[in-house]
Amino acid sequence: MFVGRETELRRLAAAHARTPAAVLVVGEAGIGKSRLVREYAGAIDAVVAEGGADPGGTAYAPFVPVLRRLVREYGAGLVPGGGRGGLARLLPELGEAADVPGLGRARLFEEVLLLVERAAERRPLVLVLEDLHWADHATRDLLVFLLRNLMRPGVLVIVTSREPLRLPDAEVIRVPPLGRDEVARMLGRDGAELDRIVARSEGNPLFVEALADAGAGAATPASVRELLLAGADRLGPRSLDVLRIAAVAGRRTPHDVLAAVAGLDELALDDALRPIVRARLLLVDGDGYAFRHALIRDAVYDDLLPGERRRLHARCAEAQPDLAADHWYAAGDRRRAFEAAWLAGRWDRVLELWDDQNTEGQERMTGADRAEGTHWAGGADRAGGADRAGGADRAGADRAGGADRADGADRADGGGPGCGRDHAWVLEQAARDALCEGDAERAEELATRALEEVDDPLRAAHLLELRVAIRDLLGEEGLGDLREAVRLAPRDARLIGALATTLSLNGQDAEARAHAEEALALGDTRSLVTLAALTALDGDLGPASSLYAQFRRCAPDDDSLLMSYASEADVLEAAGRHARAESVAREGMARARRLGMARTRGAHLAANLAEPLVSLGRWKEAREVIKAALALDPAPIHRAWILMVLGTVAVWEGALDEADGVVRLARPLMRGRSRGYDSCLEPDLLECRLAVAQADLARAGRVIGHVLGEHDLTLSRRYAWPLLVLAARVGRVREAPAGLATTGAVQQAYRATFEAECGGSWAAAVACWRAVGQPYALGQALVRAAEQDPVNARELLREAAAIAANLGAEPLRREVEAAAATLRVGLGSDLALSARELEVLGLVGEGLSNRQIAERLFISARTSGVHVSNILAKLGASSRVEAAARARRAGLI
Repeated sequence: MFVGRETELRRLAAAHARTPAAVLVVGEAGIGKSRLVREYAGAIDAVVAEGGADPGGTAYAPFVPVLRRLVREYGAGLVPGGGRGGLARLLPELGEAADVPGLGRARLFEEVLLLVERAAERRPLVLVLEDLHWADHATRDLLVFLLRNLMRPGVLVIVTSREPLRLPDAEVIRVPPLGRDEVARMLGRDGAELDRIVARSEGNPLFVEALADAGAGAATPASVRELLLAGADRLGPRSLDVLRIAAVAGRRTPHDVLAAVAGLDELALDDALRPIVRARLLLVDGDGYAFRHALIRDAVYDDLLPGERRRLHARCAEAQPDLAADHWYAAGDRRRAFEAAWLAGRWDRVLELWDDQNTEGQERMTGADRAEGTHWAGGADRAGGADRAGGADRAGADRAGGADRADGADRADGGGPGCGRDHAWVLEQAARDALCEGDAERAEELATRALEEVDDPLRAAHLLELRVAIRDLLGEEGLGDLREAVRLAPRDARLIGALATTLSLNGQDAEARAHAEEALALGDTRSLVTLAALTALDGDLGPASSLYAQFRRCAPDDDSLLMSYASEADVLEAAGRHARAESVAREGMARARRLGMARTRGAHLAANLAEPLVSLGRWKEAREVIKAALALDPAPIHRAWILMVLGTVAVWEGALDEADGVVRLARPLMRGRSRGYDSCLEPDLLECRLAVAQADLARAGRVIGHVLGEHDLTLSRRYAWPLLVLAARVGRVREAPAGLATTGAVQQAYRATFEAECGGSWAAAVACWRAVGQPYALGQALVRAAEQDPVNARELLREAAAIAANLGAEPLRREVEAAAATLRVGLGSDLALSARELEVLGLVGEGLSNRQIAERLFISARTSGVHVSNILAKLGASSRVEAAARARRAGLI
């Protein structure tokens, strides 16, 4: 499946538009150079002639199939003598080549040039020459001659190569690796296996396909291995030994580690490394060496004999203490692997080896560590303290506001008072590590196992809190666990505050406020954010802003501080304060970057920034924010929020295939109610919008049926009214549920739209959306208002058309044109007003009478009256006041 490469395709198209032109497409083996060229060539109206070089190929071999294609298409008569003077040297079917001493090469080059240019006269021509890194000098000379002498438009030469070539006036297009989302679309899958494929393939499409077929964890497929190890068979024995050491040591190996393990002096090591670097199997990387591709390392490693592998791992364990646990494990020494893992805080490895250690060994290990002291200082996370602190963000609270429930940073000492460092403690540390690393499924499994092994109520309460944070990222409900945690620890302010946040997300505001106030009284300042969000959602933005500011002055940690920005931006956007929401989100993102949390809480805030940009009609900016955030590979729930905004833009732009792909990617990430009704309804709203845009009423009906049957819309503050608007549009609903609240200008506008869909006034909906300042929704309402008000239809549709053009909203443009055709209304901007009529119109706008206009323009009152009458007719106005108003809106005065 061909995915991505939109930028590269556009550059090829741009080159074709300015022919004659040449493009050099560069990239490593398997990156998709040929697929890119084929995809482009297959979509254009041109004759495509292709050839390619092979290792050891004969002179001019890449040009032979190209020239043969042109001769078969147009005949050899395009060149003098039917090509017998030069082309026949390459194409025997033309007959015996004429013997022209001293001119053979020159005649060949000239005939090739003539054939290409004359073929282009008949039809645009694309010459594709593949794998020119293998081409002989003669072929390159012919290509350079062709590029320097091509003058006729209509010829595009595309060359592919693994390395840059010196070609005159050729534009270079470097083909980048695929991103994670592109690989997901390519394979149609997501999750841990996708992450493994992305990591091992590094976005190389050939490797992606090979690993997907073989399984992400399988050995490197043989066909790929041969490609990767090209050149290794020419290395000497000492160089091969060093290459194998590097494969065992890791993807990147410091120079001193190679020296220590290889046992070579500096000069001997340099001599061994130079051929490896020359073959580009290893690349110089600072003070060490890195494999050019992860799969090269895998291929070298897979070729090791079992005994070699164990010996090299044992030697590397001594030289790389930070990786000793893995090396001893691979070497088969499980006791040493256990000891090294415990000292390094590698809790997953400790768990794996736990049952192999006898009780005496465990006690000896624990005692030694207590004596060491430092190794127990928090059960060091191999990802480092900063990442562990960031892990709290990955399990953090909702963008609508809420306390940090992960608590990953400050419970690394064992999970609570009186907690022993037993098997359950190790399970908890492993769960926190998995959470920091983004593996929420694994973290949930470990936390649940730990819960089954503890009997201390306080310890169980905090494990429940951890599991809530984990399940939150998985999109699963955590309210029950939090209620149980508060029952077990009824005076724990943090737990009570977390319960308050979750209750508020589920629309249980009264209970949420009571718990938040209780938590605040017990010292949990993070409950200020929950109280601020509840206050804002009640419509009191001023007091809410004061609460957010109060919290930021005393925020207990960086994550909570950033979470408050996300919460405030979210409630401001919900209230229709789009510009203020943008400002708060940008301030939060800047802080996240300064604090080193751009990938975690910063990606979360990116969704809060993209939303108001979309509302304000700044879709290009929103796409840039979204692209940058997705490139950070955020946590699943944060990725889902970002994708939701992207999907909305895609629907409104008319990119329906893209929107469909977004729905498929996002739904598995938002499969529960962990973020409340608003969050779980968001993918339903996007899919329903998409179905309506596709005119797929059956799909829209299924989504609406699910929403009405499975959800209580009275608990949703943001998405109930938009969903009801769509339900009314497809004829599924005619009245709103009893008790559904309408808070803020945005919800009032949606309610007015719903009422209009049910037979009410579209003019009222237009007025609401005009006040809110959301151009796309205003444009849709204007179209429907025009259908309801034929007298003013032209003016309404012209405004909607202008909005569609400014936004690049293709569906809205089609709606406008369809309504204009039905109502027989012209949308042209030229009202055919003469220069004199425009003068008169300006004076009408000033409120002058016919006589006053006549005096001002030195014309008769009768002539003035005729001009005014013509103007009223052309503007479709019934009075001078209405004419002036329409003229102002149309920019005529």
